[in-house]
Amino acid sequence: MVKKNGQKQFSDSLDTFSRDFYQKLVRLSPDRNLICSPLSVQICGGMLRMGVKDDSETSRQLDAGLKFSSTDVNEMADGFHNALKYYQRYSVLRMANKVYIMDSIHVRHGFSDVLTQKFLTSPEHIDFRNAKKSADTINGWVESQTNNLLKDLVSSDSFSSETRLVLINAIYFKGEWVIKFDRSETENEDFYVDAKNNIQVSMMNSFHDYFYAELSNLNATALRMAYKDSKLFMLVILPNKKDGLADLEKALKSTTLKSIISELEQVKVSVKLPKFKTEFAMELTPVFKSLGMDKIFTSAEFDKMLEMKQPLTVSQIIHKAFIEVNEEGTEAAAATSVNVVFLSMNHDPKLFHANHPFYYIIYDEIYGCLFTGNLKHKDLISTNASEFCEPCKSACPRLRAKK
Repeated sequence: MVKKNGQKQFSDSLDTFSRDFYQKLVRLSPDRNLICSPLSVQICGGMLRMGVKDDSETSRQLDAGLKFSSTDVNEMADGFHNALKYYQRYSVLRMANKVYIMDSIHVRHGFSDVLTQKFLTSPEHIDFRNAKKSADTINGWVESQTNNLLKDLVSSDSFSSETRLVLINAIYFKGEWVIKFDRSETENEDFYVDAKNNIQVSMMNSFHDYFYAELSNLNATALRMAYKDSKLFMLVILPNKKDGLADLEKALKSTTLKSIISELEQVKVSVKLPKFKTEFAMELTPVFKSLGMDKIFTSAEFDKMLEMKQPLTVSQIIHKAFIEVNEEGTEAAAATSVNVVFLSMNHDPKLFHANHPFYYIIYDEIYGCLFTGNLKHKDLISTNASEFCEPCKSACPRLRAKK
């Protein structure tokens, strides 16, 4: 019971943070397609929090801004540890943390121990004075953890002799749909980027039993698609109006993921979903400040971090994520087991035709949000058989790299 309560507290806090974080990204990037991993950001924030003086202004800002499920660092560390151990059992998901420390600096044993025991990473020394080598080392590690999808996370100008610490979380996910789309049914169709203008996209088509809901309070409909060998799902929320995404996103700020899931029912659905791939990168300092976390950038109280106390501040928080959705499933980086009951169909099938901008979330049944984003324009794939990599059955990065 204690473990289940801990899981619920963790998922609830992540849901609250995910909605706050997503809203800030939308506000700062109104014209871009978004893909992000709030969990990845929260984990990095959690590692940072382990080095902060307890009951300080810095700790209070991080606890409130990142919506941690507890203000007790031991409970907090246990929560992240349980989540990281839980996700290790998924073959379709890889999650890893890394901490790089300036080679002339020694961290306190308590900070090092909690990173090793709870966040499953051992601090590694590096000479940040050699900026290019540092960037190459860090980018190489990120690429190795994300199937080479995320490149150049950091640049050499991010480092100098003043750099002390870099904390990284990487998530990679490649899931196959339980119900795959038939590639022969994929056709060029219209996608409305707004109420009047449309472009041609590669539209996948399916007619099966799905979990579906009509969300009158959001003026939208929802469709859930399951991934094999996990309890992971993609939930797509489609506004009823072609230009309704902005209003939907505002309404989602006060709508929990659980409340949407509770309305889903299994019915026959005619589905149209565009193939797409999106990459999104952003330096998150303005996001953290807008969430009330500014002290880490000016006069942070990282008293529990280093053996020899010295003034430390955060210089950058970089987040980068990638997603590709096609007939086979989803590949994502930052990174199904369903009880199906047969339903007799005595009514007309539902229509879920995602031919205009929509919001989506990839989530775990127990721990909640992994990735969240929207699709507005661009990044949509048009049908061209020559663009597919035969082993991957998709327009993969390796194919693009050969061109």
